[in-house]
Amino acid sequence: MLTKKVFVDLPNHEAAEKRAEHGLAKKGRAKIFCLVYTIEKNHHTIPAIKETWGKKCDGFMVASTKTDRELGTVNIPHEGPEEYNNIWQKVRSMWSYVYDNYYEKYDWFHIGGDDLYLIVENLRLYLESEEIQLASNGGQYLPNGSEETQTPLFLGRRFAEGGSMDRIFISGGSGYTMNKATLKTLVVDGLPKCRPHMHTFSEDVMVANCLRQRNILPYDTKDEAGGERYMPFAPGHHLNYHPPANQRMTGIAIIVSIASGALITARQRVWPFIISRVI
Repeated sequence: MLTKKVFVDLPNHEAAEKRAEHGLAKKGRAKIFCLVYTIEKNHHTIPAIKETWGKKCDGFMVASTKTDRELGTVNIPHEGPEEYNNIWQKVRSMWSYVYDNYYEKYDWFHIGGDDLYLIVENLRLYLESEEIQLASNGGQYLPNGSEETQTPLFLGRRFAEGGSMDRIFISGGSGYTMNKATLKTLVVDGLPKCRPHMHTFSEDVMVANCLRQRNILPYDTKDEAGGERYMPFAPGHHLNYHPPANQRMTGIAIIVSIASGALITARQRVWPFIISRVI
């Protein structure tokens, strides 16, 4: 059922490519920088990413524990050990590196792990949609290219930390996407002050907390039918999940959700039936 629903929107993608090629669009296509984090022992996963969705990004980089020019991996030092319980420090260094080297060249920045599959065509169309363009311009009128400011946008699959709707964060499992204004706020104003020496695995919660302190909240990315564009869970989670009697006892408000037909991202190792359809 899901394999019949989820699709790559090639007709609209190709139409947008032609409009940009012939100068019929008001502005060029959105330039997306894709960032993957991994470690050396998982380098065998990188060729498949580069051969499928990675090459469709306008910019692509793999942050790892070893620099390998052929693979495109870069060793980015960070505070503390290289371990799961210190991903927050790894991601802090990664975003700082991206800001220093790529901020001026791209419009959007997406981060995720080495078990991710990103449908770049669908992501680009979503970022170019009237909804997102309007939101990035304050929600009053569509941008015309003369704007000197931008409204920060932070996109992904939203959850409630500890069940609290006042502490919404974006799951790192399916990755998250931010525009230039959000990236700049995070790196320049946020990271130096947001628990700079804390060691924790919950980098997604930490990034959201940091941005929340600067009045940047996760954007609702569901489609018009309520389907999720960013999917961090395996199908089994949805089938077997039973909400606790006390919702505040769980780290997320609710797991069960439906996938959008225009799915953007899913975890590769647990959505093989989607992956086989979209590549």
